[in-house]
Amino acid sequence: MRPVSRIHCKKNMAATTTIRRRRRGPKAGTTAIPFLITVLISMFLFGGVALYFYNKLTAKSNELQPMQSAVNGISDSDINTILFVLDPDEPERKNAVMMLRFDPVRKNIFCIGIPIDLQVVYQGKSMTIDTCYVNHGMEATKGAVSEVMDQPIDRYIQLNSDGFQKLVNIIGNVTYRIPVRDQGLKPSDAEVTLDNTQFETMLTSMNYTNEEERGNVIGTSVSQLLNQCIGGEEYARTRGETDGGARVARNLDGYFSSVINAVNTDITMKDFTDHRHAISYVFEYAQAPARGMGVICDTAEDGTVKPNPVYLDNLKVTLFEVAVSGSGNVIPTDSNVDGGVSGVDGTTDASAPAASEPAGSLPVEQPVQPAQPEQPEQTDQPEQQQ
Repeated sequence: MRPVSRIHCKKNMAATTTIRRRRRGPKAGTTAIPFLITVLISMFLFGGVALYFYNKLTAKSNELQPMQSAVNGISDSDINTILFVLDPDEPERKNAVMMLRFDPVRKNIFCIGIPIDLQVVYQGKSMTIDTCYVNHGMEATKGAVSEVMDQPIDRYIQLNSDGFQKLVNIIGNVTYRIPVRDQGLKPSDAEVTLDNTQFETMLTSMNYTNEEERGNVIGTSVSQLLNQCIGGEEYARTRGETDGGARVARNLDGYFSSVINAVNTDITMKDFTDHRHAISYVFEYAQAPARGMGVICDTAEDGTVKPNPVYLDNLKVTLFEVAVSGSGNVIPTDSNVDGGVSGVDGTTDASAPAASEPAGSLPVEQPVQPAQPEQPEQTDQPEQQQ
């Protein structure tokens, strides 16, 4: 038997070791590194997606938090009614009167144009609203309008042309269908964007058929002005600015200071501070909250004009001040004594007592006329000698 060479054995052992190593495959370290890289990339991708949705949800939550806190701080004490009187600088124009009811609880703003020929009673005398304003001022007019409309009025704002135009500049110009012909105005079937001067002309024009028509234009156009500012799908298309309400809410303090110095009002800084959150909430979060209307009137045989009693009852229903039965009739309450009125179509029960005493039973006050310049006294001339 031949002895095996040691060199040959070493070669065989080396070859066997190489084969064994190949069969074992790659080392564990070379497999772990690609796997770890894959895991890190996956975590990065999924983490980015998760962060994106987290930021979206957080932003939405942050947006809702101030709205929720504002809602929680709003109550019936924030409901206010303000009497506006626009007293234009030009003497050939009429005063414009409007009652604005601000209800942030229900996100409503009611704009009611008041005819200035409505008959009111002040200090035992019968007179029109315009006469009451001209002769006795804003405080007396506020009380008289409150009584004739059977609605509480909390504050008043009296504006001249400058104050009115500043207020309109803050809110934004209105787009409205012009109903009357006047300086710079021509009736149109399509809506037209009015600047603040044209808007004032439309509200104070003397060319309307009657005051009831003008009152309706006052109420509906001001509500249109507010809705176009505050926004809503149907109004966004008519305005270049779609975030006017949010803009007003952001700058409310500065706007209030600007307007309050340009008007005559009994609104105080405390009033504004107490209700600031409610005003801001409606302008920022409400959608087209304003509703405009005029006053339906009855004219007596002596020519005096008064609100239709059924209209007044329906107004209470509209403003959520009285309950309504299933048939639509007003349910009498302590603050609403039924005068025999039934239905909601503006008709009254023939057997119902008259709503009030005729105006002729009271002394009638006329508006104070501007003082005429005194004529110089005539002196006796000496007689001429013949």
